[in-house]
Amino acid sequence: MGKLYLVSIGPGALDLIVPRASEALKNSDVVIGHQLYLDLIHTLIKDKPQIATPWGGEIERVDMAINKALDGKTVSLISSGDIGVYALAGLALERLESNEIKLDFEIIPGVTSANACASILGAPLAHDFLTLSLSDLLVPRETILERAESAGKGGFVSVLYNVQSSKRKELVYEVLEKFKPYRSRETPCGIVSNAFRPDEKSQIVAFGDLFSMQFDMLTTLI
Repeated sequence: MGKLYLVSIGPGALDLIVPRASEALKNSDVVIGHQLYLDLIHTLIKDKPQIATPWGGEIERVDMAINKALDGKTVSLISSGDIGVYALAGLALERLESNEIKLDFEIIPGVTSANACASILGAPLAHDFLTLSLSDLLVPRETILERAESAGKGGFVSVLYNVQSSKRKELVYEVLEKFKPYRSRETPCGIVSNAFRPDEKSQIVAFGDLFSMQFDMLTTLI
């Protein structure tokens, strides 16, 4: 039986990958992930067999990694940011448990999108804050909106992940409406896209301006 590494590759810059993650990649027989993530670490894994799966293929990706480890391979399943935050570590452990599979695995943490984006904005998360994913693939929209309401009411600095997709255009504006009673129109908000990647973009705007803006899945709002 092999081993499964659940590897965090951070936001994108190679020098933000923790040494333990680099070592796991070096020791792996195969690296599995979305093509975007494989491309980000290409120079570290160029001599390794690689398997890419598309967006939405998370269960397939996890099961493939588990099966290859069961076949005796040392496998790195990679994700950007921290693989334990809105990523594949939780799903991998669920699949192991639900299928009663005993497998040697290790979760390697990394720099999260929240930390990376706050650093770029020059706005450290120095006090209480929370993160909220707007992806409704596994969480009902109603639950996301309830959580947004609680976040706004609680006055927390909030980091919004998975902000807008081609199939989920309106939810971000519904979430912002939940914050509206608790934020002034001039409250500063940070927008970061492709943090620590070559096409990185960031800006600080007023809360009221967010309602007329477009985002994507590679954008984080703070």
